[in-house]
Amino acid sequence: MLGRDKKSATGSTSGSSQDYRNHTLVAPSATVRGDIEFTGGLHVQGTVEGNISVGKDGGRLIIGETGVVKGEIQVPNVIINGRVEGDVHATENLELAEKAAVEGNVYYLMIEMVMGARVNGKLVRLDDERRNLPAPDATGKNAGKTATKAAAAE
Repeated sequence: MLGRDKKSATGSTSGSSQDYRNHTLVAPSATVRGDIEFTGGLHVQGTVEGNISVGKDGGRLIIGETGVVKGEIQVPNVIINGRVEGDVHATENLELAEKAAVEGNVYYLMIEMVMGARVNGKLVRLDDERRNLPAPDATGKNAGKTATKAAAAE
């Protein structure tokens, strides 16, 4: 609270104060049908039946305990503590809180998953290069047999 008073006294317009002005709430009793594109913050406590994406200025999506999203999410910073039925694309940070339930694939760069969170789908890390590792059968089985035969021959 002291930090907030200090900023307002100096006349500073920091990014955090703009987040408060550009924050949208979908109330628990509300249902939104259709796609949503936003900037700033979007807090979903109700139901969204459609895709959610962020505009060019960026933003953060928070899905509360009572929040339900039936559609694809493409937002850099996402916090989920409700239910999502669709794929989640978080290109920066993703937090899955205790009551999070995701029915779909999750694409992330950085993830934090609390005990109790559920994902019914793939967890796919987004990185600069995709690694093509050999299949386990190609290296694991044959290498073990070769080592066993060599040991038996001695």
